[in-house]
Amino acid sequence: MLTAEQQAAIDAVAEHGSQRAAARALGIDGKSLRSRLERAARWQEAPKGQREAILHSGLDVGIAKAGWRKVKNADGTSDSVYWRAPDDARDPGDIVSALKDGLEDCAPAATIIAPAAAKELCAIFPVADLHMGMLADEEETGVDWDSKKAGVVFSATFGRLVSVTPAAGVAVLAQLGDLTHTDDQRNVTPQSGHQLDADTRYFMILRRAVAAMRWAIDALRAKYPLVIYRGCRGNHDITAHHAVTLALAEHYRDTPGVEVITSAGEFYCYEFGRNMVLLHHGDRAKPERLVTFAAAEWPELWGRTSHRLALSGHVHHATKKEVGGMTFESVGTIIPKDVHAYSHAYSASRALVSIVLDHDAGEVSRARIGV
Repeated sequence: MLTAEQQAAIDAVAEHGSQRAAARALGIDGKSLRSRLERAARWQEAPKGQREAILHSGLDVGIAKAGWRKVKNADGTSDSVYWRAPDDARDPGDIVSALKDGLEDCAPAATIIAPAAAKELCAIFPVADLHMGMLADEEETGVDWDSKKAGVVFSATFGRLVSVTPAAGVAVLAQLGDLTHTDDQRNVTPQSGHQLDADTRYFMILRRAVAAMRWAIDALRAKYPLVIYRGCRGNHDITAHHAVTLALAEHYRDTPGVEVITSAGEFYCYEFGRNMVLLHHGDRAKPERLVTFAAAEWPELWGRTSHRLALSGHVHHATKKEVGGMTFESVGTIIPKDVHAYSHAYSASRALVSIVLDHDAGEVSRARIGV
């Protein structure tokens, strides 16, 4: 049966209209409230016979999900009954619902009207490997760094980059992966399990990553009539980048002039006139393979375009290479070396760049702001 705490959680949500408001009214955090609601839902969704068996056994379905229990019959005999509570649904829609609930008290995106701009131009703003949450100590690496400092340096550098980049009809914020340093609170790389130096709780890292991208989008909105955001998977943020993208999509859902691409594919292709721009993180497919892959995957787009550019990150330094009709470019980052990079004697300049494309002529200008 429902406990008093579970019933109170249900009543609070009904009274206040959202989980966030209900949690505040009860004086508990959101995680505790969701746990109570989930336990209550298990009880309510269990078949009638299962609930009766649990009641007879004195077992709370919110504590255990399955088990054998003795059930007394009316004639005094007893039977052994096995029950199992329904498994939790792991529907991707639940993630979206949670994000909507978490953002419902936030003010909607402000209305920003960008000045008229040349529709034949498109400005690409690649942002790679911000590693929000990375911790570095000056005594070990020569530079102090944490997520707060990362946000300050990024906003200052990106703001200046926007100011010197020509106006255009559309701006593409190409987030090329590894936006967060960690993918969860374990502070290890998702695939290899290497220990990472993180400066704060994962929740705060995710919040500051979303804030940085939101700030960048709003900075672009003041100058460009249409802003497109697309986030890529990195090897550090395999799942976290989805949360950032969904949060941004919800925040800008009804905002004219902002398009958040929510597709989960490994690659994203953007077509602008005779330009083809391919975005990916760069940790898996090599340039030579990407040429044949791009031509085979998007043959019509490949045929319509003359200027083809693939942008990636991952290596933390700028490189450029032309292979078979496509230019491959890895962009640098603004972050300093962490202890791993420093101990391996890696070195690269720190900067953000923008690339302006003409509808027909391809790249016509480029800006760079160093740190």
